[in-house]
Amino acid sequence: MKKIILIEDDEPIRDAFALALSMENYEIQMYATGQAILQKEVTAPDLFVLDRNISGTNGIELCRFIKGDDTYKEVPVLIMSAYPEVKEAAAEVGAAGAIIKPFLLKTLRETISQYL
Repeated sequence: MKKIILIEDDEPIRDAFALALSMENYEIQMYATGQAILQKEVTAPDLFVLDRNISGTNGIELCRFIKGDDTYKEVPVLIMSAYPEVKEAAAEVGAAGAIIKPFLLKTLRETISQYL
């Protein structure tokens, strides 16, 4: 079973994420902040999905941390945002890709499966 860690502070988006992937064979761990990653309280998943705008360390800075850390650096990262230049910002910090908000659940599923 593939493991995904989602960092998203918006509960309705976490719910949509869980709904979109409920029929897939994924283990999903969801957090409102990136503290568990920064403190290395989680084992490396198969994929990180990070919201760009989260409280504390934002998704871009969190991706930079992940890509610089020996424990997590090989794990692909997707950045989610409504920010128009999210793809460019994600690429600059080593993310594998981006998910543009708002998104269709089908698009989310397809994007996730592309990286797993």
